[in-house]
Amino acid sequence: MNVPERAADRAVVLVSNGPGELHAWTRPVLTALRAADPTLRIPIALIPCQFASGREAEIAGGFGADAVTTPARFLRTVPTGRAPSELHAERGLVLQLGGGVALAAQLASRLQLPLHRYAYTVAPHPALRRLYVPDPRTATRARRSGTPSGRIEVVGDLVADAVVASEPVTDAGDPHVLILPGSRDGFARPLIPLMLAIVDRLAGRYPNARFVWPVSGLLSEATIADGIAGTEAHLLGGIAGRRDGDVVVTPNGARVTMVREEERYAQMRAADLAVTIPGTNTLELGIAGLPALVVLPMNAPERIPLEGAGHWLGLIPWIGTPLKRAAVRAFVHGLKQPVSLPNRIAREPIFEEVAGIVDAVDLADRAAALLDDPGDRARRRDRLRATMPGPGASARLAERVLQALGQATTATERRG
Repeated sequence: MNVPERAADRAVVLVSNGPGELHAWTRPVLTALRAADPTLRIPIALIPCQFASGREAEIAGGFGADAVTTPARFLRTVPTGRAPSELHAERGLVLQLGGGVALAAQLASRLQLPLHRYAYTVAPHPALRRLYVPDPRTATRARRSGTPSGRIEVVGDLVADAVVASEPVTDAGDPHVLILPGSRDGFARPLIPLMLAIVDRLAGRYPNARFVWPVSGLLSEATIADGIAGTEAHLLGGIAGRRDGDVVVTPNGARVTMVREEERYAQMRAADLAVTIPGTNTLELGIAGLPALVVLPMNAPERIPLEGAGHWLGLIPWIGTPLKRAAVRAFVHGLKQPVSLPNRIAREPIFEEVAGIVDAVDLADRAAALLDDPGDRARRRDRLRATMPGPGASARLAERVLQALGQATTATERRG
């Protein structure tokens, strides 16, 4: 096969940070850009992230980018005021697909390239030339936050393209159930035993069931081991299991298959039900059309991961734990909208939600009620198909980026 020669003077630098953003945003955008212009040079620049797994460079390296630079490489260039040489271009732009906008702006400044960004969040930044958002509501919030309306464009949700591009697995169970205990080490240690307890109870009721755990790339091996061993099972009333290769066996003999995070969309498209916690994964489940039981345990609220100031609050010596516990309780009790993204988007209870003091017996019974009512699950699937974002965002974003690239000045013009 003939590989088109890359145009060395034209590049779109994709900036990203964690496994979720890489799989859900960066890969479909890179694929769309490559399809629209095979001669374009597309490097990926990874920037520092507090939630990084350490596997980001390995993951990005499988996407077919022309180069991948690491967060460590980014940090090494900070004192010099320069950027990695692989990222420079005579004509180009920086497209941020995850991570803090300040770091992406810093990189764009060093490269002397305009900064474009795709995001669910709407924090304004003076360096931002263009903000691409998933829906009109986000666009409205961005305008109210201070981003000029002329710099905002709705392109759709990139996650939809990533989900639709995955073929459903062929070895589904009857029923096929996913467990998703999250991606944050501190919260996953008690959540994994809770999920195992739910599975242990469901397995006796459904002898032909298959239980699958798409393991987040953000979880450390130590957390996975501790979670399976049940070192913090008491916090949420969970149980310990036993690991046998890529299978976790519960006390009553139920088997949970562990698969890599990148297989989660294929699993979602084949499954009958997911048991999960709140987060962006609920949007992925919704786009896949998979009904879910969304659980926000408040048994140990200080373990719930928070971003920004809330993350650091819990690290204060002596008083950090009670402060964070109070902050999380106040946040959850003050919620005026659902905890799952599909329910927020649709403004109706498509996903079953449980927030508060939980126990495995009640959660297993709720999951069983959903599994035993195929008509109800079909209704929920229909509502998800009617209300969740559809595919096409990556192609629209690629088109807008290439239009902007065609209007961009060259390095020589910028220096002049």
